Amino acid sequence: MKHTLIAALVFAAAFGAPMMHANPEGIEWKSITQALDAAPKQGKLIVLDVYTDWCGWCKRMDRDTYADSGVAQYLNSRFVASKMNPEKEGKLTYDGKEYSQGDFAQALNIHGYPATVFFNEKGEVLTVVPGYIGAKDFLPMLKYFGDGVYTKGIKYEDYIKNGTASTNN
Repeated sequence: MKHTLIAALVFAAAFGAPMMHANPEGIEWKSITQALDAAPKQGKLIVLDVYTDWCGWCKRMDRDTYADSGVAQYLNSRFVASKMNPEKEGKLTYDGKEYSQGDFAQALNIHGYPATVFFNEKGEVLTVVPGYIGAKDFLPMLKYFGDGVYTKGIKYEDYIKNGTASTNN
């Protein structure tokens, strides 16, 4: 019995449902609807992780980027974190229009996974970043938005090039 349980757990970890909510660092993932509702009340920006169940790079981003303690701590302090799988059922209302999750991803011009969407506290899209982002590159990106640098007319490339990302908290 014990060996069967261990084998089932190993199989589930390797091939089973994604462990989207299992996060040792304690990121509170919300649906995009919950995030759009919470952000203005909390005065926080939104990070939307757009993923699919079959996407290996999405799983790696969960495992390596979102599980990073620095990323998780900063994300929780300045953002409402949200996840959305456009291949799953579900509706949401954005800017007065109802979308399926898949239609919302298309409206955001997302064609591959993972993709990360940054919204301001009013729910307005700031940018969509396609692809996997490692923790080393993701934390400065979070700080660029979370510290409000984007509102000062400083381009992200200049922010990174000038080393200001490493000096901001």
